[in-house]
This record gives sequence, C-alpha cells and structure tokens, in this order.
Amino acid sequence: MRLPALTFLVLALGRAAVGVASAGEPPLPPPRPPELAPAAPSGPSPEPPPSPREGAASACIAQLVAGGARAEAAPAPAASADGCGIAAPVRLSSVTLLGGDMVSLPDEPLLDCSFAAVLADYVRLVVAPLGEAMLRAKVAAIETGPGYECRTQDRIAGAKISAHAKGLAVDFVAIAFADKRRVLVERQTGADEAAYFRAVRSAACGWFTTVLGPGADAFHANNMHLDIEQHGASAGYHICE
Repeated sequence: MRLPALTFLVLALGRAAVGVASAGEPPLPPPRPPELAPAAPSGPSPEPPPSPREGAASACIAQLVAGGARAEAAPAPAASADGCGIAAPVRLSSVTLLGGDMVSLPDEPLLDCSFAAVLADYVRLVVAPLGEAMLRAKVAAIETGPGYECRTQDRIAGAKISAHAKGLAVDFVAIAFADKRRVLVERQTGADEAAYFRAVRSAACGWFTTVLGPGADAFHANNMHLDIEQHGASAGYHICE
C-alpha cells in the first residue's frame, strides 16, 4: 500500500533531523520573541564622576572646613571681562581659633578656596595670637571687603587684571576686638596698636606673595592688600610694601 505523499514528506524530514543530530550539531533554539526580551533598566541615569577640577575644589573646601573655617561653596561669579573668574569659589564667614574662639569675617568675602585656606591660617596663627599677646584682647572680627572683584589692578584702565578678579586677594580695612576696640589699617590709636599692626603687616609677607598697605601707594592708604598671585615666572618673588 502506497503511503500518502504528506506522510512520506514527514518521515523524510524526521530522518534528516536525526542525521543532523547524530553528526553532533543539535538544531539551534528558536529566537526569543520580542515580547519576552529583557526590559530596559528604569530610574535616572547614574551621575557622571566629578572632573579632576571639581574633585580638587571639593577636597579643598572639606579641608578648609575641617581646619575650623566656616566656608560654603559659592556659585561661580559672572565674568564681565577677560581674565576674571574663580576656580573654586567659596564664601568665608569666620575662622575658629586654636582655643575655640571665633573670628568673624562680616563681609563674607568671595574667594578662591586656595586663597581662603591661606587667609584662614594667617588669621588663626598670626592675627589673633598677636592681638591677644600685644593688646591683651581677643580679635573678634576682621573687615576685609568683598574679596572678588572683576577689575584691573587699582582700577586703572588698561592695567593688568587684579588678583581680586581671580578670588586671590582681600583688603584688610580694620580689626575689631572683643573689648570694642577697632584698629584701623589707615591709622592706629597709641603705640601699642601701631606696634600690633606693624607686626601683623610684617608677618603677612611670609604668608602672601603681595602685601601692600599705607605708604606703598595712594591706592592702599586705608587698606592692607593681601594676595597669593604668582609674580612672573618665579614663585619665590614677593612684593612687600
């Protein structure tokens, strides 16, 4: 009896499959249906790692705060001229002294973190201890001006961009004491105050690359300018006037 053509075809395909399997090459599984494909992960994408510059700024602020300064990261100021801007802007509002007392910076200057660290140490290790030793009173506050200003040196048109325009400078105007005395940079009352300011000014030359005060020029008759900007190619060149 002859098999129907359809039955013959099924038997032939079965023998072919057995032959392939016996040759050690099992048939591939069918492809995964699209509806069973794994779903895309949900939720927000992970934050990109901080850039080296951002990482250095964060480390500087953490070290500044750990050292006893009250400082907060600040938005980068808008630059109105070429050369203005701050790499790691912070607002410095106070410095905690070694004994636990605090020196306020009521102007809350906007500074680059690298400069804020130097300034905080200078206040903690020089300005406050000398005040207590020489004037027998605790330093309570220091008036510094705004710190950052996008301008040229001495505000002279065409001059070089100031260290203030990079957040690397402040101008001391007065030092206030807990006994209500206020020692002005412009003038001091009595020999003790004058000796104290001379000591503070002289010591500053070891901490900053530029120190300019009364007698240096007309622009600093009533303030003491302090900055850490490098002069020329030599990191060891200082201006102390």
